[in-house]
Amino acid sequence: MVRQENGDLVRDVESYLRQLTAVAESAGNASEAAAIAAAFAEAQRVAAWGLRSAVELGRDRGLSWRQLADLIDIPVSTLHRQYRSGTAILSAAESRPSFTEAPPGTCQVPPVFDSFVGRERELAALSDLLRRSRQVSVVGPVGVGKTRFAAELARRGEPSYPGGVRWVELAPVTKPWQVALAVGRAGEPNGTEAALLVLDNCEHVLDSLSEVVPKLLAHAPNLNILTTSREALGLQGETVMLLEPLRAEAVRLFGARASAARPDFDPDAWADVIAEICDRLDGLPLAIELAAHQMDVLTPESLLSMMAQRLDLLVGAQRSAIGRRRSLRNAIRWSYELLDETERQVYARLSLLPGGFDQRSAAAVTADLGLSRAQLWALLAGLARKSMIVTDAQCPVRFRMLESLRAFGREVLTDVGDLIPTQILLLEWLAAVGQQLSQHSWSAERTMIEQHIVAETENLRYGVNVAAAMSHPSHPDLAILLARLLANTSDLDEVGRLLSDVVSNSGTPALHRANALAWLARNDTRQGDLEAAVHHSNQAYELARELDDVDTLAIALTSVMMTRGSTGDLPGGLRIGHELTEMLLREDRTDLAGWVLSKQAWLLVANGDPAAAREAITESMRMYESQADWALPYANDSGLSLLHTAAVAATLEHDDAAAAEYITAVLTMPVPRRDIVLSAIECAAILAMRRKKHTLALTLIAGTAAVGRPVQAFWTRQLQETTRAAEQAIGPAAAQAASAAGPLMTIPQLTDLALSGGLPIDEDPTGTLTRRELAVAVQVAQGLTNAQIAKGLFISVRTVASHLANIRSRLNVRSRVEVALWVSRMKIETAAGRQLSQIRRR
Repeated sequence: MVRQENGDLVRDVESYLRQLTAVAESAGNASEAAAIAAAFAEAQRVAAWGLRSAVELGRDRGLSWRQLADLIDIPVSTLHRQYRSGTAILSAAESRPSFTEAPPGTCQVPPVFDSFVGRERELAALSDLLRRSRQVSVVGPVGVGKTRFAAELARRGEPSYPGGVRWVELAPVTKPWQVALAVGRAGEPNGTEAALLVLDNCEHVLDSLSEVVPKLLAHAPNLNILTTSREALGLQGETVMLLEPLRAEAVRLFGARASAARPDFDPDAWADVIAEICDRLDGLPLAIELAAHQMDVLTPESLLSMMAQRLDLLVGAQRSAIGRRRSLRNAIRWSYELLDETERQVYARLSLLPGGFDQRSAAAVTADLGLSRAQLWALLAGLARKSMIVTDAQCPVRFRMLESLRAFGREVLTDVGDLIPTQILLLEWLAAVGQQLSQHSWSAERTMIEQHIVAETENLRYGVNVAAAMSHPSHPDLAILLARLLANTSDLDEVGRLLSDVVSNSGTPALHRANALAWLARNDTRQGDLEAAVHHSNQAYELARELDDVDTLAIALTSVMMTRGSTGDLPGGLRIGHELTEMLLREDRTDLAGWVLSKQAWLLVANGDPAAAREAITESMRMYESQADWALPYANDSGLSLLHTAAVAATLEHDDAAAAEYITAVLTMPVPRRDIVLSAIECAAILAMRRKKHTLALTLIAGTAAVGRPVQAFWTRQLQETTRAAEQAIGPAAAQAASAAGPLMTIPQLTDLALSGGLPIDEDPTGTLTRRELAVAVQVAQGLTNAQIAKGLFISVRTVASHLANIRSRLNVRSRVEVALWVSRMKIETAAGRQLSQIRRR
């Protein structure tokens, strides 16, 4: 009976809402005063009965009188009185608007008292858009500077709008009727001359604006409308401009605001630290300005060390700042509170992922929310449109969250008690992905899983740390998986730490300890610690022989085979390999047998027997292809390793035609194995020298050497011989120039060069900078931060800072901007850039 009455009340409330809508339409269509008055009177009666039904429904559902009064923002006594009297409610906060005063939020373009830094190209682009489109929306994440950008455009553009530039600040507008009142009055036509209306901070009133803006544009044909919002209006004819964080200008903005806070502040003395601060703050002008204002009490170095507490630290000192902009946390909270409940939950959980996310990793941390695939994608797309997450420029199918938004999301996750449960969801998913990898030896699935794991590297690293901190049972699996992944990029110290943590933990199961010891032995060999390699491989075998697990035994014995072969006992190592291969074939494990043969082949190559190695490679390939189930059987980690061994063996055997085929296969496979790619580039250099392309050979070898990685002695000797032969062929000066070009190139550029076989040489036309300094200067001019330059040139951030100090000294300049201007004046283009342009033209 209660349920029936409750349903009746719901229907009553819905009925009253429909009646109110009809009455509102009637009032809007009425032209005579009497008809309008009658419509408002009817609205009052309907609202009164609707109020009674809504209050009764709330009370039936357990809401107290005080809760109801708080929801509609009136005193409890007023709610009682209105309910008993049957009249509609007018809250204290919604006193009748005065139509004799200016609409709320309307004014001239707001004055500013500081300099506008950067964004000149964006301003020109926005001016062009406004000439071509009557309604333009500038959108972007919190703190990206949309208001300041629009204000600068409005001030500079005033001469182009003889009908006037008007500004409506919508942040304080909270009711739908206030939007129409504020915007409508400002948008009234002022003659027939062109006018510009700027609507600032629109994200919370999009629905109301979607009705008001089209009417304004239709009513005033000479009016242009510029809106700023964290989300586009979604109107027909709307042009959207995405305002992105600052790049090169970020350091200049910090310096300008810091100098205002502390007149004796010297930005150039702290240029590199400031660049890192701006990088950590994602180039957001609001965050940068708030950070710069701290220079009256902090040094840049101390500020950088406090970045983990950015939300507590970055609070503005300027009294004139708009309320929510007085702190970074308030600015983010404004956006957060505009989300619905599900969006808030998803946003908070995504903040856990430092390496970004695609739909699969997003599904992992939201697994308990009961979202379908389509629902989750709609939520991700919605959060992106609302500038809470952004697409990853390097991988369009992935998203990422700006670090300040991540920090706020982590706070939310902690406050609601979801941090640990979400971390566990992540750990379980990562462990499941690792388990899937172990179940697919040579297949399309393995390739896709490997590529996915590479994309999730930073999330995996975070997961390993979390699992270790909470002693989660997934820790050994995740640590070994991460170690194997990092071994591909020669981060051998971290690999050693990860595996040693697994081995030294008394709670690690024997199976995981055996696996960790086997991979640790491989890492020891690459680092040149052969004594440790022998010790760890023997320990791995002793543990594995006690376990009923063929995979672990194969990994352990392969480790023993490789360490014996690397320590002078090649016959002993090969004997172990043969016995292991036969045992695996008896167990019908052709996949593992082929893998062991590929490792045995590399052992033979390293010990100077490439002919025997090629026999093992042929047999391994036969097994490999018998197991493969798709068109690219080698497009995974194990397959690429086998192709690489084949390329090296063929190169050493002087079978250049076969070597070229294997090199091309390695360099065009969609598998990110840095060390293998570098070795294949070096094979290409050796072939180039044999074809008398000595310049190309020297550039490729110098390029791979600049990246740096552990190289076995036999290969080092081969590269030294190739280098000497090429240098003797072209002479010292040409050889020096050729070798100098290589370190300027990234690995993808070296790969393109190896495949194409051409080579341009460039240098600083003034002779002022070294080639490495020139490479750094060019990337500074491109707006890259120190961290981005370091990543692209494969050097440390500290080395970049040292080069920048030398550049400023040599050029006699003080700032990054002056460095960029010098590069522009010289019209310098990197060798790698020109080479890629030539390749594209071909």
